Amino acid sequence: MPFLSLTMMSNIAFRLTLVFLLFSAVLSTPPEDPIKCATSENTTCTITNSYGAFPDRSICKAAQVLYPTTEQELVSVVASATRNKTKMKVATRFSHSIPKLVCPEGENGLLISTKYLNKILKVDVETRTMTVESGVTLQQLINEAAKVGLALPYAPYWWGLTIGGLMGTGAHGSTLRGKGSAVHDYVVGIRIVRPAGSEDGYAKVEILNEQHQDLSAAKVSLGVLGVISQVPSIQIIAYDEVYRIEKLSHHQCE
Repeated sequence: MPFLSLTMMSNIAFRLTLVFLLFSAVLSTPPEDPIKCATSENTTCTITNSYGAFPDRSICKAAQVLYPTTEQELVSVVASATRNKTKMKVATRFSHSIPKLVCPEGENGLLISTKYLNKILKVDVETRTMTVESGVTLQQLINEAAKVGLALPYAPYWWGLTIGGLMGTGAHGSTLRGKGSAVHDYVVGIRIVRPAGSEDGYAKVEILNEQHQDLSAAKVSLGVLGVISQVPSIQIIAYDEVYRIEKLSHHQCE
């Protein structure tokens, strides 16, 4: 049997590679749920982040996790924890933050997840604003805005982030133009549920607009001032404006 030449062997190897590529598929899945509980009542729980580990390789514990689906349910959860003097922390859908911002103190704390506070409440084409619940993901917001030809001016790279989470941690894209690339700079109002005294039922909804002196502090609060329930005013712009901004930015870099 004659030996194959190097050229023939190379051709065969190339064709086999093409066949392999044609039948290959790329599969991707979102991160696992960062919250895991030992019981069906969502008690005796642990939480990590979307990377599966905090910088110190620890996993935080909590006595219970609750999943409010409306602002009213969120008020009830915060009120109950305040009344019982229970430490509480807010957790997002994928818990993307690297620092241990979601860890309640010890093993007896409460986690409040915004996983099901995930509704788009309003898209106003005329004023170019959107109203969303804090658990809405960046992907949801981008897709919903796109349906009416609108878009965020700038955004972080991963669309699994929630609006409340990316705003509360100061997440941003990349630009120095206009207001900059931080999403919270395009937010002109929020609703936040915070602990209160007995005279207010142990929880209160604060409505902060552009004129409120505490809006800037509340937008990037790392979850220590309360739970953001809704973002009633996110400024969005038309697609053609995004294109003009990007074209101008590229021209200036040449």
